Amino acid sequence: MKISYNWLKDYLPLNEDPYQIGEKLSLTGLEVEEIIEKKLDIPNVVVGKVLSSEKHPNADKLSVCRVDVGDEELTIVCGAPNVAPGQTVPVAKVGALLPIGMKIRKSKIRGVESVGMICSEEELGLAEHSDGIWVLPDTLPIGVPLAQALQFETDYILDISVTPNRPDCLSHIGVAREVGAIIGKPIQKPEVQLSEMDQPAADYIKIRIDTPEGCPRYAARVIRNIRVGESPAWLVQRLEAVGMRSINNVVDVTNYVMMETGHPLHAFDYDLIRGGQIIVRESVEGEKFTTLDDKEHTLKAGTVLICDAERPVAIGGIMGGLNSEVNQNTVNILLESAYFKPESIQRSARYLDIHSEASQRFERGADPNGVLYALDRAAQLIAELAGGEVLKGAVDEYPRRIEPKRIPLKTEQINRLLGTNLSAKEMSEILERIELRVEDGEVVVPTFRPDLERVADLAEEVARLYGLDNIPAKEQTVIQYRIPRNELDFFADRLREILTGMGIQEVITNSMINREVWEKLTGKPIYPILNPISRDMDGMRNSLLPSLAQVIQHNRNRQIKDLRIFEINRTFHPGSSLNEQPKEVLRLAIAITGKRDGNVWYSTHQDVDVYDIKGIMEALLDKISLDNYRFIYYSDSVLESPALQIVAGNEELGMLGELNHEIASFYEIDDSVFVAELNVSNLLENRRTDKKYQPIPRFPYIDRDLALVVDQELEAGKLIELIRQKGGKLLSRVEIFDIYRGKQIPPDKKSVALRLIFQSPERTLKEEEVNRTMTKIIKAVEATFQAKLRE
Repeated sequence: MKISYNWLKDYLPLNEDPYQIGEKLSLTGLEVEEIIEKKLDIPNVVVGKVLSSEKHPNADKLSVCRVDVGDEELTIVCGAPNVAPGQTVPVAKVGALLPIGMKIRKSKIRGVESVGMICSEEELGLAEHSDGIWVLPDTLPIGVPLAQALQFETDYILDISVTPNRPDCLSHIGVAREVGAIIGKPIQKPEVQLSEMDQPAADYIKIRIDTPEGCPRYAARVIRNIRVGESPAWLVQRLEAVGMRSINNVVDVTNYVMMETGHPLHAFDYDLIRGGQIIVRESVEGEKFTTLDDKEHTLKAGTVLICDAERPVAIGGIMGGLNSEVNQNTVNILLESAYFKPESIQRSARYLDIHSEASQRFERGADPNGVLYALDRAAQLIAELAGGEVLKGAVDEYPRRIEPKRIPLKTEQINRLLGTNLSAKEMSEILERIELRVEDGEVVVPTFRPDLERVADLAEEVARLYGLDNIPAKEQTVIQYRIPRNELDFFADRLREILTGMGIQEVITNSMINREVWEKLTGKPIYPILNPISRDMDGMRNSLLPSLAQVIQHNRNRQIKDLRIFEINRTFHPGSSLNEQPKEVLRLAIAITGKRDGNVWYSTHQDVDVYDIKGIMEALLDKISLDNYRFIYYSDSVLESPALQIVAGNEELGMLGELNHEIASFYEIDDSVFVAELNVSNLLENRRTDKKYQPIPRFPYIDRDLALVVDQELEAGKLIELIRQKGGKLLSRVEIFDIYRGKQIPPDKKSVALRLIFQSPERTLKEEEVNRTMTKIIKAVEATFQAKLRE
């Protein structure tokens, strides 16, 4: 925010050094990044008049000008496209040293002698960019030093970094209030004196607000018989000093009042407003609107629109429309001053990618009760500068008044927070310097300070105005040296160690995803972001899998196809309504794709499959001592069917399977991707904490292979569970080493080959007792599952 020191003098009697003011502002929370001196008191820069301008004989884009500078006529070669005879211009004579560091010398340009320079505002240090020379008012005396002719007072521009919570300081009055509080002088706002016509404005315009949630207040005035033209020099200088370009006297006034009060305004050509009516409503999905910059925008539902009786004429709080702009032929204007909810402006401005001076103020929080003052101030200036007739009264639609907040002045609490010993009277005097009135032990917070909500906020205001250097440092601080152990975080770190030890690489991705795409792909609701930074990041993910899919896509686009990656991060799950905070769950997700052994000489060149991801899960669960789990068939929109769910008792641990082909295709992945996603908290709760160790067996084991023909649909887990039960204490391990379907096996059957390991920690087993156990097992599986021994 650029603030003119001379402009501040309109509200405060300032004699202090601008650099000292900048330092004091920085100490109270308004960081002054730079102070730029703007002056025209430059030796040998005078007012001149262009007598003639002819094309340079040796250059197409240069002109040879004859310029009167009072005591002589100079020949000057000029490259500006807008130079023309009869213009009054600033002229730098030989010997002048311009603010941009250029010293003017007599020179030859393409064979023509040039004595001096016709200057632009940029070359004189008054603007960051100029499209041509500076054309001055014709009334200025020729040959007089430029600063004297313009009565230009050296100015100092304070470039202030205003934090998002201080919208009141996006104006000269707001900064003047802060400066006044620092130097102990009250500000004086300009008094508005309007000369109104007898005809009521309400006869010419009606206002209806259909969306009070987005626009709680809308006011307007009608000004007739104006003359649109150039602004006076003082107004142009004021705007240019703070980086704004002059357009015409009407638009310049609205910008001036915005920079003065912090409240944006907009002027419509009244004769282009159809039906004498303003309707404030929300847009419908896909509605189109062309803004002042001649760009057509497609709107999403919920954007606040300012409409006449037939069509939209502005996007509320952001930008006006091309169909109602003030132009050189405008005679009557409708002047708007409104208040828009910050949330509405933030959402719409980012979606449309329009960032205007108006939207910057509304999205941070303008003053709803400053609407009429800004409106009347602008109406007064337009009447003075454009000769308009202001109709009687403002049409003000304000369905539900926004009242100032009241915060109790808790002196003891504030002193405790700050380490001070101030009385209630001293605190009141400090707060009243920034217009925070104290009544009956409560601070009445004006609506131009939406950032003040609690006692701690008042403590901050007291601290910065009292002076942080006046608050004594505390000699002793209570520090908690013992950091409480967070079991979940330690467990997550342990999972990282295990997985990286297995050769799986950790990735960290963004929690925000494309809400519309993921909901369409999975049918699962996504918690929306009200103020997204882009359309592709407008929802909080409910799964880590879309993020891993993006990582795989990114790597595949760079010819890296053999991937094993994991992420441990939070997912967000919506409650019954958007008014509830989403439930956050810490999850672990793993994704593998490509070749099982990679691209090495000894590789089998086999692709990974579901057994690889299942094996990773089994190894991980074994490492964390979680052995009471089982796999069951499962169906999920994210995975291809059949998928597996991992459960412990009645609690779900997670799922695994092949990523849905439609999702993989969306991310341009044409190979199979196998994934698993687990709930970290559930893993922590179900692992064994009472670990028991046993010595390595001293006695040899006996193994038996068993091939059974069973129904195609029989789950191998159930078969193993029965074998373990019947094997008793002698059976130490059961492993499946083959599953066969094909010749000699009926089409509705499969052959499952198992290796059974029998071992005792106490003695060497005998063949007879192992055979008896095997017979018992075979009879059980035959009776329970109608299994048959494979021949």
